[in-house]
Amino acid sequence: MTAGTAPTWASALESVVVYAQGALCRRVARGTVPADGRVRVKGLPRSLDPHSVRARVLSAPGVRVTEARAEAEAEVVDADAVDEARREVDRLVDAYKAVEARRERQLKRIEEVAGLRPVPPGRKRDDPHRRTPVDAWLELADFVDERLTGLHATLRELEEELRRADHELDVAHDRLERAGSDAPRSGVASSYCAVLTLAGAGEAQGGSEVEVEIEYGVPGALWVPTYRLAHRQGEDSGRLVLRASVAQRSGEDWTGVRIAFATADLRRRTDLPRLRSVRIGRGQPAPAPSGWREPPAGLTDLFSGYDTAGPGPQTEPAAGAVMAGGAMAGGLAYDAPPPPPPAPSALP
Repeated sequence: MTAGTAPTWASALESVVVYAQGALCRRVARGTVPADGRVRVKGLPRSLDPHSVRARVLSAPGVRVTEARAEAEAEVVDADAVDEARREVDRLVDAYKAVEARRERQLKRIEEVAGLRPVPPGRKRDDPHRRTPVDAWLELADFVDERLTGLHATLRELEEELRRADHELDVAHDRLERAGSDAPRSGVASSYCAVLTLAGAGEAQGGSEVEVEIEYGVPGALWVPTYRLAHRQGEDSGRLVLRASVAQRSGEDWTGVRIAFATADLRRRTDLPRLRSVRIGRGQPAPAPSGWREPPAGLTDLFSGYDTAGPGPQTEPAAGAVMAGGAMAGGLAYDAPPPPPPAPSALP
């Protein structure tokens, strides 16, 4: 079975870890392992780093991943994709306007009910004073409160529906923009898939389903922290709220995906530190330095040339110089050395 005929598994994005620069995405794919153990997992974005693809088996302990690599493949672009995306945008625009109109009507109902006030009947000048019907006023207040509670609950549902419609409309607009500008003129678009080679127990490969996790990095993502401090005047404490604003252009939809944040840089190299040994015990004073030290290397060979040269040459007096009486004629006077003492005579 070649790579082109290997079975294809669908994948779903499970979690994303957003770093200071870049993000680490995790996808999960499920399927049956063929006899040769080669499968292809689709759904990887075009912006991923091919050298960052990793895979591991979540289920089936007897199965392991022996090879995982990203492989580029070409897909034929549908000529009607732009028209279909445009029709989807028009449909979502109509749906958004319908939900917005319902929300406006609900706000008007809330305003009308909140404006209900008890109005006493008119009194003529000659009519005696009448007591205020307190029970009627309380019944009206209960009615208004109960009615407003139901109206506000419906309003919250409409606002949530409007938020979802707005998100779907933004996604459709982005899809239309990418379909209109990113579509190649040749009609062929490139994408990535993960080619995996699985090996392990034969019974696990025979027909049971295997769950595989694929991890890869994308460069086009970042997050920015936002801090909000709430404090009431006169109180000694406050509330600090940390929020994160995420921006990404990975080509994937992160809606409904678990997102975690890290302050490190995804592309920064990290090595294990080298720990030095530490001796724990009682401190000892440093020994005093001694005056003796080792002779330098090669000291014995320093005078080897002098010893092999032999005695020096004898110097002769200059011609015309006469030695006499402790003086040198024509030269400088000097004191002659005393004669040596006589040798001791032998005793008879």
